[in-house]
Formats: sequence, C-alpha cells, structure tokens
Amino acid sequence: MIRTFVDFMIRPEFHDNSWASMAYCCVGLCMAPFIGSGVSFVVVSGLVFTSLHFLTGRLKWALPRPVTFVYLALVGVCAADLLAAIIYPSVMVLSEVFENLVFLGFAGIYSITFVERSRLLHAVEGTAPVAALLAIPVLWLFFGEHARAEMATGNPSVLALVAAVLYVLNIGAADRRWNRMSLLHLAAAASAAYLVILTGTRAMWLALILVPLLSLFINHSLKRILAGLPILLLLFGGSVGLLSVYSQTFETRVAAIASDLDAISAGDLSGSLGQRIRIYEAGYALALERPIFGYGPGNERQQLADKTLELSGESIAFSHAHNALLTTMLRSGLLGLVALAALLTVPLIVAYRARRDEVGNAGYFVLSGVMIVYICSGTVGLMLGHDIHDSVFVTALCFSLYLVFGRGEAPAAGQHTQTRI
Repeated sequence: MIRTFVDFMIRPEFHDNSWASMAYCCVGLCMAPFIGSGVSFVVVSGLVFTSLHFLTGRLKWALPRPVTFVYLALVGVCAADLLAAIIYPSVMVLSEVFENLVFLGFAGIYSITFVERSRLLHAVEGTAPVAALLAIPVLWLFFGEHARAEMATGNPSVLALVAAVLYVLNIGAADRRWNRMSLLHLAAAASAAYLVILTGTRAMWLALILVPLLSLFINHSLKRILAGLPILLLLFGGSVGLLSVYSQTFETRVAAIASDLDAISAGDLSGSLGQRIRIYEAGYALALERPIFGYGPGNERQQLADKTLELSGESIAFSHAHNALLTTMLRSGLLGLVALAALLTVPLIVAYRARRDEVGNAGYFVLSGVMIVYICSGTVGLMLGHDIHDSVFVTALCFSLYLVFGRGEAPAAGQHTQTRI
C-alpha cells in the first residue's frame, strides 16, 4: 500500500488510481466536520501535485469545453482580486490573493479524476450518510457542549455550511433512490439538519427548506410536485414544533431574533442584527467611494472599522461585511461583483444545458443544492474567503460537474471530443 502511494506521488499512472479520485471527493465533501482545515490541506496538496504533473506532461488537461467556462469564471474571481491588489498593495492584500490560488486548483483536480461517474457518485453517497449520522455523537463525545456547535471547523457558521452540504447529498440520494436505502439517507439528512440547527446559524435554516423543494422540482413531474408540497409543509411544520420544544439552541436563536428586532425598533443597534445594520450602512458608504476596484482584498476590514467609528462613534471590527455582495464590492469593486456573479451562474447554466443521464441529473442537483447553501451563507455571512468554504466549494464543483460531463479528452486537430466514463 505504501509503495503504491509513493509510486502515485512520483510516477503516477492516473488512469489506474480511481481510488484517489473517490477518496478526494469523499474527504472534501464529507469530512470537514471531523478534520476541519484538513480538508484545505487535501485540496491545496492536490493543487501542488496536479500543477507539478501538468508541467511534467504526465497529467493532461481534461476539462470539457463547458467546464472550461467554469474554470474561467474561477480565474475571473482571482483576477479581480489581483487587480485590486495591484492598485492597493499591502502585505494583507498579497496574503489574501495567495489564498485565492485554491480556486485555480479546480482544473488540476478535475483532470486528475479518473473514475467511472457512477462509481464516484456511489462512493460519495456511501460516505455522506455515515458522516452525517456520526456527526452528532462525535459532537457530544469529543467536542463537548457549546452554545453553538463548531466541531473541528472552529466556527459555527463554517460547520453549518459543511453540514448543509451533507444534507444536500443525503436529500438527493434519498429522493432519487426510493428504496430501503432512502430511509438511511433520510435519517442522515435529519442528522445533518439537526447539526445545522445546533450551530445556531439562522441563515442556513432557509437552505434546509429550499433543498427538499429543489429536489422535488428537479426530480419529479408536476403531479408529484403538487402531491409532495403539502407533505413537505407538514414535515417542516412538525420539525419546527419539535425543535421549539426540544432544542434549546433553536429556541435561544429564535428568541434572539425577537429581542434584536425589539431593540432595533427602539433605536438600539448594539445587538447582533443592529451591528450588522451598522456594518451595512458603513459598507454601502464605502462602496460608493470606490465602486470600481474596491479597497483591495483584506483592506476592507480596517476600512469598515474606521467607517463605523465615523458614522456611529463606535468601531465595529469584523473580518468581512456579513454579506457576500457587499464584501466583494469592498474587496474588488464592480469587477469582483461581476466575477462572483459569473462564478455562481456559469456552472448552473452549463450543467442545465447539458444532455444528462441519471448520474448527470444527480450531479446537477448537487450543484444546485450547493449553490443554494453558499448563497444562503452569503446573505448575512461569509460565502467564500474562508479556507474550508473555498476548499469544499472547489470540491463540490469538481464532483458535480464531473457527474454531468465526465472527462474531456485531448481533441484531434479541429475537433472537440468528450468522454463520459
């Protein structure tokens, strides 16, 4: 086993190592609650490894043309930040730009994926329920009690995002299979949803509602949609009732919303929501001052602290603006905003337009569900810009698009070919 691994690292024969592709996707999509930034280490190692073998010629570019457009969208995000960094240079800015290199690893990770699409899907869907069902007992046994769960990720919001990805994988598998295994995936989805609740990340609660609706609309006819909507509404209502009675975290976070709204109506902006309103006001004012290129990635933190002090007499220091669009505007301006919009829409467009079989439909659902999760995260929090967020995002893109398109082979002169394996 050790010799096989060493040979793979030094003299890889990529087509004989489907285990590496399956292991990479299983770790990147399912293991973040348990290993935290270890997921980032795996992805960055993949970036270095594939870049090396691109240079040696052992690894060939394998992105089908539609997937190449997705890669260009990722490059656009990096380019927008780089341009802002050149205009407003600093040590912080250069560090932030360097961290964006994980996005450029997408091409290498996709190209190194040598495995039959159905095998890759089954491997991830076999790991997802195990990870989701183990998460709650592992949380209780090894991470102790916290007001808001965070496990190995070190941050409740990050744990909410990666747990929601597990939720997407299990909802998709349960709805597509409709057999006895569906019960296991539904139990795992419930466990993942409960983990999201335990983080107290309220923005992600919306994803818990939208993902089953997405599955219903993607996978079923109009007749089943009309029959399934009342059932889902009853399930959501029952779940909220149970959480209200048995989940202290859910009750506390709902009460906090009511308390913050009462304080805001009385003119008190010292609470969680009130502070975000002040951040938004400061961010909006800053965006108007430098709309084209922003302030450079990383520089927005000090700018927000200074502007909140100027507007309200009290400085509020956060690492981001608690909204993905506003954070992007402050980092790299309108250019960054256009790049982010392309990153969120281009993958969905190319996957929607593709001719999909059953495995491809599963990939399209995962892609759409993951986008919902990241958009919900970015409404009042961080979308991208955290090492775990970025690594899981790149992994999810590679996995879902590979299920849709498979590998692209090197074309002959004047031809474009694509192989689905």
